[in-house]
Amino acid sequence: MELAKLQRLGRSGSLDIALGIPPGDPPAAVVEAAVSALRKGRHQYADTAGLSELRAVIAADALRTHGVVVDPDTEITVTVGATEALLTALLTVTDPGDEVLLFEPYFELYPGIVELAGAVPRFVRLEAPDWRLTEEALTRVLSPRTRAVVLNTPHNPTGRVFDAQELDLLMNLCQERGIACVTDEVYDCTVFDGRRHLSPLAMPGARPTSVIVGSLSKKAQMTGWRIGYCIADPEMTEVLRRIHEHTTVGTNHPLQSGASALKASDVLDGRALFQDRRDELVAGLSSLGFTVRPPEGGWFVFAGTEALGWPARTLSRRLAESAGVLVAPGSPFFQRPEDGDRWIRTTFVRGAETTRAALDRIAAFLAAEAPPSG
Repeated sequence: MELAKLQRLGRSGSLDIALGIPPGDPPAAVVEAAVSALRKGRHQYADTAGLSELRAVIAADALRTHGVVVDPDTEITVTVGATEALLTALLTVTDPGDEVLLFEPYFELYPGIVELAGAVPRFVRLEAPDWRLTEEALTRVLSPRTRAVVLNTPHNPTGRVFDAQELDLLMNLCQERGIACVTDEVYDCTVFDGRRHLSPLAMPGARPTSVIVGSLSKKAQMTGWRIGYCIADPEMTEVLRRIHEHTTVGTNHPLQSGASALKASDVLDGRALFQDRRDELVAGLSSLGFTVRPPEGGWFVFAGTEALGWPARTLSRRLAESAGVLVAPGSPFFQRPEDGDRWIRTTFVRGAETTRAALDRIAAFLAAEAPPSG
């Protein structure tokens, strides 16, 4: 990952506003439940589909979030994080050589996951500044080999929350052409400005060809626990579970026991916690000359550097070396790195004090150093 190189360049005491690491710890009762599971000797394999009590927790969350009843026994598979869930889903719905559509910019791991599944990534450009999905962009890339599309909403890195018109467009196309939709919804608990998170899960006609990928990393602030899941109809779930067994066999038993203690009140309310922090980062970056569109959801602000005269990769490196601030350059989010060299990705979830201090350091750097000529 590009960011790992920057972290090595960063000096001691660097402020990290690049990685979306949650601001707190999992609920104490959840941690205690995991510790109790260890002490009670739950050290061996669990049900490969996931503990039934954890699947019930995930089903209850789906009902709260989407208003949809999901059968925990036949429609949920617990995975080793959302990354394994995405790989398992793609192995389920594609064969080697099939094409998978990715919306660009994309989360940087997506192309590698598609290729690991033996498929071929094809890129559908979302155009700045609105980052909307259009029929023209979709049909330009479709081919007879298209078998799946990966939808990420709320979107990393742009912060788009795709609306009903865009989802209808995509789902109608998928149904007409027999294309599977794999939807990464790990930020579904963080949507701003009164918007609603929309999902194919709540679209009855889309259910048979959709796989919803989720995670407890953001919902319960437990990124290191690596607990994700797939939601799909029973027929699809049967295949998902067979492939899941051949990838990781199953997910960590005692940590699943801990996560099973999650209550509705434990799920992170991203809007309540982060909207003011989002607004502060957007305002701060805008005042420094970055081009910023407020994210509609998720944990990141995708800020343009072109007006400053700085290529993003150069700026990211110099901020790490000289200012002690880590931001992610936009290049890893595009098929052609140069297309992303006008953007940086920053996060507002690392705490208000960290955000303010990072903005102060960026301001001092920009005041002291001129952008490279040419």
